[in-house]
Amino acid sequence: LLYRIALWLRRPIKYGSDKALDVKAWGLKLRLLPRGNISEAKVLFTPQFFDLDELTWLKTKLNSTATFVDIGANAGAYSFSMTAHHGKQLSILAVEPDPVMRERLNFNIATNDLSNIEVCPVALSDHQGTATLNVCESQRGQNSLETGMHSGSESITVPVTTLLDLLTSKAITKVDALKIDIEGHEPKVLRHFFDNAPRSLWPKAIITEHKDATGQQILAILEEAGYSIHKKTKLNWLFDLRSPS
Repeated sequence: LLYRIALWLRRPIKYGSDKALDVKAWGLKLRLLPRGNISEAKVLFTPQFFDLDELTWLKTKLNSTATFVDIGANAGAYSFSMTAHHGKQLSILAVEPDPVMRERLNFNIATNDLSNIEVCPVALSDHQGTATLNVCESQRGQNSLETGMHSGSESITVPVTTLLDLLTSKAITKVDALKIDIEGHEPKVLRHFFDNAPRSLWPKAIITEHKDATGQQILAILEEAGYSIHKKTKLNWLFDLRSPS
């Protein structure tokens, strides 16, 4: 009921303004836009309800000295929420290829003096080089390397690397938790990683978006790698890495 009331109360602001608004969410000062990005609008108006199951679970998988990799960081909701909960010693790689979203993300990082979040200006895939990022200007959270995912998109060329190469370049030797939401490109990233990365680098916990087109591929990759489903939410799967037998 409270969520429905909040949605009703936000309508005059969400549909009446394109200007960024300064708010406090999770104890941080954030500048967010009410339109053009679903997750950003959710954090702006109802941060207490944003991916509640996912964030509650993720908090238990991290601690103040952990490493969290946020692939498809978008406006930084996961990164900011985890930083607010665990503090500035938590090490975060926020992977975001869209320069518009990176600008918003970096502004909020600087505003809160968060030196623990490193923004990586690349897209992840199964190769190194460049690729075409299809940008959905009306909903930037739907940007994707996959073609035909969403209508009304423009295209920009972005640098591409693999998850393994990114972690290696940052001298990261362990990943406590990983979130990946890259609009249908998850299987390519995950398959390359688990085929090539040492087990010592495998995340202990993974949150991944599930879609009809890619859900079974993701499930097969992670089950083969030794992950088990903790929970399936409306949008995501939560996976735990099983101990080797």
